Amino acid sequence: MAFFRRFFGAEGAVRDSQLQAAAAGAAQSLDIDAAVLAHQQWKQRLLAHLAGHPEAGLDVERICSDDRCDLGRWIHGQGRARLGTFPGFTALRSHHRMFHHVACNVLALEKAGKRVDARRMVADQFEAYSDRVTEDLQLLQQVVNPP
Repeated sequence: MAFFRRFFGAEGAVRDSQLQAAAAGAAQSLDIDAAVLAHQQWKQRLLAHLAGHPEAGLDVERICSDDRCDLGRWIHGQGRARLGTFPGFTALRSHHRMFHHVACNVLALEKAGKRVDARRMVADQFEAYSDRVTEDLQLLQQVVNPP
């Protein structure tokens, strides 16, 4: 199972069942499907905000912090405590941090009147980090519920 090695690193090949149980235990407090959906919806919310629709309900303080959303609270809590040393988890943590950092930069550009640059950042950097977070979560889902 190559996905174990991708998530856990080389040691994953030796202790698949033990590591799978650890990941499943850590992920009990995380709805992975809901986290994927939430992060996929952020692009539409940012674009709506840039189009002048304040009903998108963006909380700048929450967006600029990677530990305020459900996934971020899990990453900084239960996830880090149980999976924090594994490559798949550190990739998720890093990509999630950059996802929020770029979203914050999009809002800063918009506030500075640079909506074209903000839209470009959404299409390029933000979408790339959103895709990476989604891929990392899908890998975690494979580890927790092997095919």
